[in-house]
Amino acid sequence: MMISDKKSLLSNTVSLYLMNIVKLIFPLLVLPYLTRVLSTEIYGVVTYVKAVNVYIQLIIDFGFLLSATKEIVYANSNMELIGRITGDTIAEKVILGILACLFFSIVSFFIPILGKNLLFSTLYLISVLSTIFLFDFLFRGLEKMHLVAVPYIVAKTITTAFTFILIHDDSNILLIPLLEIIGNITAVTISFYFVKKMQIKITFSSYKKWLSDLKDSCIYFISNFATTIFGALTTLIAGLFLSMTHIAYWGICMQILSAAKALYNPITNSLYPHMLREKDIKFIKKINIIMIIPMVIGSIIVLFGSEKIMQIIGGIKYVESAPVLKILLPAFIFSFYSMLYGWPVLGVIGKIKETTVTTVITSFLQLFGIIILIVGDAFTLINLAVVTSISEIILFVLRFFVYCKNKSLFNLEG
Repeated sequence: MMISDKKSLLSNTVSLYLMNIVKLIFPLLVLPYLTRVLSTEIYGVVTYVKAVNVYIQLIIDFGFLLSATKEIVYANSNMELIGRITGDTIAEKVILGILACLFFSIVSFFIPILGKNLLFSTLYLISVLSTIFLFDFLFRGLEKMHLVAVPYIVAKTITTAFTFILIHDDSNILLIPLLEIIGNITAVTISFYFVKKMQIKITFSSYKKWLSDLKDSCIYFISNFATTIFGALTTLIAGLFLSMTHIAYWGICMQILSAAKALYNPITNSLYPHMLREKDIKFIKKINIIMIIPMVIGSIIVLFGSEKIMQIIGGIKYVESAPVLKILLPAFIFSFYSMLYGWPVLGVIGKIKETTVTTVITSFLQLFGIIILIVGDAFTLINLAVVTSISEIILFVLRFFVYCKNKSLFNLEG
């Protein structure tokens, strides 16, 4: 690897880490506050609506963060082509946004929690739709990760600050998605400024090209959709069988797991464009070794301090969920390695189908496990955590097996 490439990779990783520190710290600041000023029932509603909107975001993104990023990388600084790729991707996201609205309208009729809290749910939908006009895929493809980080950090700073200022009890619940809308619009405005400053002229192809792009991105969408089952779908199903209080318990555990994954994302996200060029498997092996120490330390903290963690983050009323956090420990560990051996490793050597298939297989196994719990009248948070952890282990094992079969496709020199 060239020295300049290493510096670029380091710079991109640092930028994403700054963004993900914000993604980690700010929610962990807000979470203890909201769990104390909101009742467990209302916090359960917030958790559930957020889980639904994860799928809305998934529909809008449709794997473009991988497919469009790849196109930008391969455009090789051809600014005219980059402008067209950018325009087409935004147009495609608008189309998907319309479909997402239809999806939301349908599920609102069938899910009582959404119907009873329709205004709150709709405002959250609007906040997600506003992200259509972010250019993260463009900046990632150009390996200018600081342009991804700045809008996000500014937006989340605004949202977090006003959460403490304006939200004091259950009556302020509508302000939560309203603040998200304001933050996202701010991020979009900054992103447009960066695009204009870079003198990228956005152009559009025909609708036939859009349909072709959507078809090409479908494999990434399927993989991302299957991956989302690990988190959001478990919350959705829990809402059908458990109380709002139990949803709040599960939600806070999932948010802590998400915070851990936020620490992993800068590594995997910055590695993806780098690995597309270099196929440097020795670098991946070094990361494997480096991550052992923080994994061990984190495991000890969770095993012996879960009650204290839940008390600090959620308050005394959330200590009951501490055993769930302990059982999710394997998910904390293996989620990193399953992410690492996903797109940054298998995806860059053309094993897109295999990467997706491993995710789909694991998701079906997890869903099958959940169905067994429901049919066997054993659907509890503890058992749900067991199924989630086993699923993460299976995903890593499958992906590592595919990697072992295709070692020869990597650059072994480093």
